[in-house]
Parts: sequence; structure tokens; C-alpha cells
Amino acid sequence: MNGYNDNIHQQQIDKLVQLFPEVVTEGKIDWQKLQSTLGEAVDLGERYGLGWKGKGDVFAAIQEKTVQTLHLDRANSVDWDTTGNMFIEGDNLATLKILHKAYYGKVKMIYIDPPYNTGNDFIYNDDFKQTRRSYETEAGITDDEGNVVRDDGLRTNTGGHKHSNWLNMMYPRLFLARNLLRQDGVIFVSIDDNEVHNLRLMMNEIFGEENFVAQIVWQRKRGKDNSAKFLSRNHEYLLVFARSIDDLNFNRLELDETTLKAYKNPDNDPRGAYRLLGVWARGTQGGSKYEFKSKTGQVFSERLWLMNKESMTRLDEEDKLVYSPSSDKIYRKLYVSENSGNIPETIWSDASNAANAADEIKKIFEFQIFDTVKPIPYIKRMLRLTTDDNDIILDFFSGSGTTAHTVAELNAEDGGNRRWICVQLPELTDEKSEAYEAGYRTIADIARERIRRAGAKIRVDQADKLASRSVPLDLGFRAYRVGDSNFKQWNELVSDPEEIRQQALANLDPLEEGTTDDDLLAELLLKRGISPLAQIDQHDDFCFVSSEKLVICLVHSMTEELFATILAAKPSSIIILDRAFGDDINLKVNLLLQAERQGVEVEVV
Repeated sequence: MNGYNDNIHQQQIDKLVQLFPEVVTEGKIDWQKLQSTLGEAVDLGERYGLGWKGKGDVFAAIQEKTVQTLHLDRANSVDWDTTGNMFIEGDNLATLKILHKAYYGKVKMIYIDPPYNTGNDFIYNDDFKQTRRSYETEAGITDDEGNVVRDDGLRTNTGGHKHSNWLNMMYPRLFLARNLLRQDGVIFVSIDDNEVHNLRLMMNEIFGEENFVAQIVWQRKRGKDNSAKFLSRNHEYLLVFARSIDDLNFNRLELDETTLKAYKNPDNDPRGAYRLLGVWARGTQGGSKYEFKSKTGQVFSERLWLMNKESMTRLDEEDKLVYSPSSDKIYRKLYVSENSGNIPETIWSDASNAANAADEIKKIFEFQIFDTVKPIPYIKRMLRLTTDDNDIILDFFSGSGTTAHTVAELNAEDGGNRRWICVQLPELTDEKSEAYEAGYRTIADIARERIRRAGAKIRVDQADKLASRSVPLDLGFRAYRVGDSNFKQWNELVSDPEEIRQQALANLDPLEEGTTDDDLLAELLLKRGISPLAQIDQHDDFCFVSSEKLVICLVHSMTEELFATILAAKPSSIIILDRAFGDDINLKVNLLLQAERQGVEVEVV
């Protein structure tokens, strides 16, 4: 391992090389050869697309490698040893890169509620830990009293810069998020009128216009705003894109009470309640044309039917046809058990609202701790439509933790074992807010506490249902924080020979001071492309990841006896700290040769 997380830039090049090996010259892509290979498919003229100031820098941000990792936060975790959920505090762009290798193509559903770009709801420096005032002062845009000292487009989110800054923030995150989705995965993004037009074009570009599923209108207000200048804005949007539209499968919604009332059983049919549907074609085209004779001998003249003759005959034999005594019409029985559910519509006026969401979080904290929370039924509908038992759900703009709360509730209701990953920046709460007065210094603090309280409430409210589960409901989570690597980083800018020598001496021990085995294990797993939640068999002096046949040994002193024990576990690869060999080069060489003879790869870090 070179210390970096996934090299996304190299992955893209590798895909291109695999498709067009003939365009590679001395390890580089020859653009002219690629253009000639693609021929008329390459258009260098004017074309339709979304452009903005700084778009070129977006791809540099995507390709920039990171050495950051996740650090364990056991104190803020719940059920650490048994949970399959993760709450990550830190920058979500860094987090997506850290998770990229381990979760590539594994997430079934993503829901995010990003900043809507109302003018003051995000700071374009990918650091939400600062207030706008402190950031502008630090950047030299304003002085200590708030007076403008230079104008570089970052002072306020207005005009063209307003949209450019927001697009620069969103594009790399959505690009990386797409890579984490399974082929049958789907992403939902909440947005309002400020950026819905740009978001739609941006997602067309990233996901492909052919993978657009819907632009849902959600009625977020249950009343109208009479103080509005022109119109009361009662709605928001929910953009839905598939990773691959051909692989996407949407579930149906449960039948509502009005629909269920239409199903009756007047003849006590043992197959249950049903409704009657006409089987004749009402137009002059479509369907199958034939004369039909029922098993009772009744003849129906030639006409257009909605199904072929064989299907009609089969329904008749199964006593699923009803004949009108006063006309020549035939109806089929559609049983409630045969109804796959209601097809979802693109207007959601019945998926709760913002006022209800406020009430939900008040019940958890007993005061309005968070202002822009989404309602549980709203997110629950998305989950019901697109996820099943063991799916992974990701929310990298987690806010107050509604997504995690909703997944837990739905699992309790339908017996599922869905797992979630939530990411939230440690954005500071307002010092004048009730949340701050209650001791919550960051939004991440609020989210973790909400998830803890929600889990405790579910455990009490649904005790009977939980007792009947074959697998205990997972109401815990592992808490992590994004931070620097546990390995010392080589400063490539150093050129002075003496400084290089000093740096080399300092790096003889490559680990940062204070590094813990737990943190180091998490980093090694992630950079190997393994989830830190993977099942690990703990032995006295090493751990074994059985799914990968990988041994990770973090001892500070290696012996021949310990190495023989490791090989006896029959791993396919081993990771050992270089410090474990001390100055004994012969021991290191001998043990590596033993492993090589058994076909075991050894990586010394």
C-alpha cells in the first residue's frame, strides 16, 4: 500500500485503456489516436451541456488522492461489537474517497438533503466547521469587523458565483456517490427551486440522462403562506436517478384504505376479497378478437378482448370470471392477494410534511433542536420503494440523522436488516440556539444523540414485535471521525539534502506518535478495500479477515513461532508492520521466503 485511498483518476484511465488499448503510447493516452479511433463520435464543436466557472477544477478535486482515514470513536458508539451501521463525523468529500474502495458498487440506495443554496447555507471551502464570518476573515475577504477587503467571488453566494460555488461543491460528491451505488442502485436528492434546474442537468451529466427516473414534487407545507410576495411555495423536489435504469427495480406501495374498501367477497370466495375488472376492449384497436363460449355454454359474440382466448378459458375453468345477468359483459375477479400494490406517483401530497417533521424531532428532544429536518414517512416511502432486507443505505448530508432513524423504524416494522452509513460535518451550532444551550456543540452531536434516543424509543414501543424476530434488530452504530493517516507522510516539496536526510530518519518508524492498534486496523482495512465492519476473527497476536483470507498482524516484535501460527491459519495474504522485525534483516528475509514458498503474499508496512 502506498498510503493513499482509492486512485479514482487511475481507475478511469484503466477503463479507457481496457476499451481502447491501441491509444496507449508509452503508458500515456494519445488523444489524437483516441480521436481517430472514435471517429465521428468525437465532437469538438459547440454542444449542449452544463458549464460554469470552475468546472475544470471539479475534476481535479475528484482525482485528488487522499491519505485521510477513519478514526474510531467508541465513546459515542452504541453496540460496537454487533452493529452493522456507521456514523461518520467529518467532511463528506473526504469520506466518500475513504469509503470508495471498500464500498464501490455496494450501496443500494442513497438519500441526501444537501444545502439548497439559499444564499447563506453553505461555505465554499469544503470546511463547514467554520462560520461564514470566521472563514471570510481567515481568507482575507473581510477584516475583523466584517468590512470587505477584497472581492474574489466568495464573499456572498449571489449572482453567477452563487451557482458556480454550489455546483463546484456538489459535482464531486455526486460523482463519487454514483460509484458507490450497485448496478440496481438508486439515488434520491432533495432540492428546491434555487438549484433544481442545475441539479437536474448536473445529474444528467454524471448519471446519464437515460438513467433519470423522476422529478417528484413533495408538498412540504400543510398550509399556505399568506405573507408570500407572489405565491406561497408549498413544495420541494426530489430528483431520482438510477445507477442503471435497466437494472432498477421499484417496489409498489401498500394499498391504501380507500383502495382496500373496493375489494369485497359477496359470494364467500375462499380465495378472499376481490374486485371486478372488465375484460373487453373498449376501443376499436388492441386486444384479441374472437368469439368466446363459457364452460356453462353461454356464447359471447366475436369482439375485442383484453386477453387471448387461452387466458380467458383458463380464468373460466378456475371460476374467476363473473357474467353479468343483465348484459353480455364479462368481468374477471382480481383478488386483493394478486394486487402487487399501488404504483407510486410523481406528486407526493401524502408523505407527511415539514411541520410533522418538526413535531417528530420535538418528541425526541422535547424542543425544536433542528430546523430543516425531513419527516420520517417521507424517507420511509423512498426506502420501501427501493430497498429490501439487507441493503445498505447511505446519507452523506445526514443533518439530524433522520435517515438512520427511519431505517431503524422500517426494520422494526417489516423485519428487515437494512444497514446505514451516515456522514455529517461537525458544523457548529449557533451559540444562541437551544441546541447549544442544551450542550450540543455540533450538528453531528445532535445526530448521534437522536439516533441513540430513537433506538431506545423503538426498543420500548415495539418490544413485542422485536421479541419475535429471528435476528435481533440492530439499533446501534459505530462512530468514526475523519482524520489524518496513522502513517507519517513524506513531504515531496523538501529538496534540501539535509532536510531529506532528517525526514528519512524520522520515517524509520512510519507510524505517527499515539497511533492505536484499532485506528491502524481500520485504516489498513479501508485502504485494502475492506469495510471496517467486516467480520474479524481475533487471535492473540493477529486478526484474521476470513472473507478475504487476510491476516493483519500489528505486533511490535515478530518471531518464527508467531509467523508459523499465522501461516497455519492458511491466509492468502498477510500485512505486518515493518517495525516488527526491528533490525533483524535475516529474520525478515527468512519469513518472507517461507510465505512465498506457500504462495502467501506478505505486505510489510
